[in-house]
Amino acid sequence: MPNNAERPFLDHGLTRLDFLRISGKGLTGLAIAPSLLSLFGCTQEDVDNGNVGLITTAKGVLVTKRARCTGCHRCETSCTTFNDGSVGTFFSRIKIHRNYYFGDDGIGSGGGLYGDLNFTPDTCRQCKDPQCLKVCPIGAISYSEKDGCIAVDHRRCIGCSACTTACPWMMATVNTQTKKSSKCILCGECANACPTGALTIIDWKDITV
Repeated sequence: MPNNAERPFLDHGLTRLDFLRISGKGLTGLAIAPSLLSLFGCTQEDVDNGNVGLITTAKGVLVTKRARCTGCHRCETSCTTFNDGSVGTFFSRIKIHRNYYFGDDGIGSGGGLYGDLNFTPDTCRQCKDPQCLKVCPIGAISYSEKDGCIAVDHRRCIGCSACTTACPWMMATVNTQTKKSSKCILCGECANACPTGALTIIDWKDITV
């Protein structure tokens, strides 16, 4: 019997664990059912080309479409305006600017999605074994019942950046103004602000049984 990672998405009748196992290995190479392709807002060709990514969180699934991202940074500015009351792409909970891809042969090679650039939205993955939580010296990172995910308690955070260096993707970022660390809690502002539909949040109930 094939394992869950090899089984195609046949319908919406997946458990959340099924979905996590499959999406955790990436979508490339999987045959996605038309009903789910419609829900994700993409085509099978997008999946095969690796242009669609899924970031699973406690609240839902953030679908990222690289082919639609123009690098306008609206997701970052909206995120920080909503959560921090100021604009600062560096400490945004969703990252765009540091994921530029210039092609395998470097700048000018034309190897990116837009000839010389490939923008990739990225954010906290809500890891099963979060390193940021483990290394925090004062326990400021924990599961938040209010947010429904692993979050940073700004009242306790001392801005030491231990969480940033411990995260394999450096997603937790210290705000240069408040000196507090933060990471995505899936508030949805990034997707609301995206003018091209490169970011979409899908509720778990729409995917799993």
